[in-house]
Amino acid sequence: MLSFKASYFSAKFDGLSGGFISSKSYQDRVAELEQQVAEYQSQLVDYEDTKKKLETYEEFLQVREKHPDYTWSYATVIGRDASDIFGSFTLDRGTVDDVEVNDAVISGEYLIGAVPEVSATSCVVRSVFDPSIHVAAYEIRTGELGYTNATYDMAVKGTCTLASLDRNTAISKGGIVATSGTGGVFPKDLIIGTVSTVKQSETDLSSYAVVEPPINSKDIHDCFVITDFSEQ
Repeated sequence: MLSFKASYFSAKFDGLSGGFISSKSYQDRVAELEQQVAEYQSQLVDYEDTKKKLETYEEFLQVREKHPDYTWSYATVIGRDASDIFGSFTLDRGTVDDVEVNDAVISGEYLIGAVPEVSATSCVVRSVFDPSIHVAAYEIRTGELGYTNATYDMAVKGTCTLASLDRNTAISKGGIVATSGTGGVFPKDLIIGTVSTVKQSETDLSSYAVVEPPINSKDIHDCFVITDFSEQ
């Protein structure tokens, strides 16, 4: 009887053993799947990177059609200063790419900043709401001229002003502020932002418009540096 039971259970276990996969086989299969996942993730990153670059080029080409005189260099953000509330960043383009101090940096038709420092292979960009950057500008509906200015408090909010306006300015909420081209530092008609409110100065008889740039410099990953244009 015992011999029969032993034979019975032995046969059962022998039958089950064929259904087991060794630990080594499982480990090999897991490693293979992990490798496949890593490859798919790498392909996805490449796809998203390519997609962003194409979108950036498409936006700029629209500007290029309006301004065929622009000479430009495609650039990628390679560094940011986390302690800088004004949102400065570093690009992978420098003097070897014809980038110079004061060159305009754009995303599509929008001015996002200017170059204050440049080395052979990189450059620093300060945003339009950095207090050190002043851009000659105008409001496109009224044609009123002024210049951009910013304070610490405005930089925190990501805004700047169109300053030195007439006390009774006709500029109103929703107006579009663009570069005027005065001085030949920045090309004309690059959009800086939209007017959110108009206020009277507390220090003189002028008024100013609070301007909200459409793009936060902290969200920029790819952009273009305008290295030359006809009025420069």
